[in-house]
Amino acid sequence: MSTEYRKPSLLVVDDVEDAVKVQREFLEEAGYEVFSATTAREAREILSTRFVDLLMLDERLGRDSGTRLLEDVRIGDPGIAGILVTGYADVESTVRAMRAGMLDLLQKPIDRRTMLEAVARALAESELTRAARFRRWEALHGRGFGEIVGESPELQKVLSVVRQVIPTDVPVLIQGESGTGKELVARALHEQGRRRDRPFIAFNAAAIPATLMESTLFGAKRGAYTDAKADQRGLFEAAGGGTLFLDEIGDTTPEVQVRLLRALQEKIIYRVGDVKPIPVDVRVVAATNRDLRSADSAHPFRPDLYFRVAVMTITMPPLRNRAGDIPILARHLLEKHARELGRSVKRFSSEALAKLTAYRWPGNVRELDNVIQRAVILADREIIGPSVVILESEHAGLSVEDFSDLPFREAEHRFEERYFTDLLRRTNDNKSKAAEVAGLDRSSLHAHLRKLSSEPE
Repeated sequence: MSTEYRKPSLLVVDDVEDAVKVQREFLEEAGYEVFSATTAREAREILSTRFVDLLMLDERLGRDSGTRLLEDVRIGDPGIAGILVTGYADVESTVRAMRAGMLDLLQKPIDRRTMLEAVARALAESELTRAARFRRWEALHGRGFGEIVGESPELQKVLSVVRQVIPTDVPVLIQGESGTGKELVARALHEQGRRRDRPFIAFNAAAIPATLMESTLFGAKRGAYTDAKADQRGLFEAAGGGTLFLDEIGDTTPEVQVRLLRALQEKIIYRVGDVKPIPVDVRVVAATNRDLRSADSAHPFRPDLYFRVAVMTITMPPLRNRAGDIPILARHLLEKHARELGRSVKRFSSEALAKLTAYRWPGNVRELDNVIQRAVILADREIIGPSVVILESEHAGLSVEDFSDLPFREAEHRFEERYFTDLLRRTNDNKSKAAEVAGLDRSSLHAHLRKLSSEPE
């Protein structure tokens, strides 16, 4: 993939939020993808998970400086360039900035035309370097793995195996607790492999009644059972040439396991009630949240089928074992949900991030996603504080005893926090419906939600 097919991305770094906002507006209106940070530390965290074509750096960043930040970043990414934005230019600082890799210097206050002309020049000047940088970024960071986000050694081990398996067609078994992202890995294997232009079909054995598993997967001949009014294609046929993802394969029935074994061994299937073999060309990727080889399982799994589906195994680590990825994942999910929900939420407070990092996450990434989505909905400011980061342990099973030792204001706050969180969940975040159920008008509901976004007194 070359840069000409990708929207250029810029990172704006300025410790004045109003300045960041103005620059973002100018650049986004011009069609650029824009990330932003108000500290050098925030900028480094963004650069650890995002490819950035060009940096827009304020010279004064608290105790840090834009020039020093660019010098540090270029140690790991030598080709990255920047534009220095400053209100305090002098000859010495200008020379140092150019030596550090700045392609231009803009004096504050900046007007739109001057900024966009400088950005266009910088992108044109660095075009060849950017193409090489992007290819290197893809190779090192697994760009294109969608929602699989993180820099921890545990996750990088997984992605290393994924990269090795992508060019092959061998069956893969993905193991791990619920919510760790097994389907995301399956999709990455498909979307990066040679079958990417063919279907990706997901089948969850735990969600399908046992009586329907066979016909769902393998199809059925007309008259095979009462409702079979015509010949029916199964998912193996629907996934022709593509990938069939068998989620929770350990919950398949013994009859289905026999059929799966034949499909993997002989590359043929039989529709239910038919004796005519149907050739299939499908890559099978399976997933499980339990040990398929355990003799104590209530759902025994055929050993011969296990060795067929587990030619390669990938084990997803639980989120508690990759705590360093939590801030990175949280910011990624915040951007995603803010964009989807049309909210102007930008970032977390340090207290909110500390709260997220300290939690054990029994529900793994899926639970984190739920918490972040809820926080984006409840927040009424650009910064998410700890009060709207509502963890399951904080509101599960609350009773009068949970409030009896609290001051009235804090007890009231905690009760409302749970009440409105559950109300929004039950109404699928429909504010009009939530207000109706609560017997409130919309303005009163929003007043309560705004109150919850600030700490109790």
